[in-house]
Amino acid sequence: MNIFKLPLLNWLVANGVAVYFLSKQGLLDWTFSGWMGILGILIALESVSWVATSLYYFYKHKTSPNPTVKATHLVTNGPYRFSRNPMYLAFTSMSLALAFFSHSPYFLVAGLVFWLITDLYTIPQEERFLSASFKNEWEKYSKQTRRWL
Repeated sequence: MNIFKLPLLNWLVANGVAVYFLSKQGLLDWTFSGWMGILGILIALESVSWVATSLYYFYKHKTSPNPTVKATHLVTNGPYRFSRNPMYLAFTSMSLALAFFSHSPYFLVAGLVFWLITDLYTIPQEERFLSASFKNEWEKYSKQTRRWL
C-alpha cells in the first residue's frame, strides 16, 4: 500500500514533522489569545465542521470515506456541493489553524506539503476511480463543482 493513498496519515506526518522541529528548538508554544488565537479557533472549528459534516454524508449514503475502499455512492450533496474534497480542504486549513496557535510558519509548510501531495497524487488517483465507477454522474459533478473551493 502506498502511503500517499492515506491523506489523514500524510497530514499527521507533515504536521508531526513540524511539531518535532518546533519542540527540538524549544519553540513549541500554543497561544489561544489575541487575534491570531481567535482566527485559529475559528479556522479549527471550520475544519472540524467540514470533516464531521462530510463523514455524516458518507454515513448517510452508506459509503466509506476511506480512500482505499471502493466507493459505492458518489456523494454530491452537503459540503460536497461546494468542494469535491471538503475533508482534504479541512485538513489543509487545520494546518493554518495550527500555524496561528503556534505562531510558526512550520505548520504553513506542513499544510503546503499536504496540499501538494493530495493535489498532485491522491486526488487524481481518486478521480480516475470515480470517473470509471460513476461515469456520467462524475462527469456532470466534476464540471459543476471545483476540486478545492
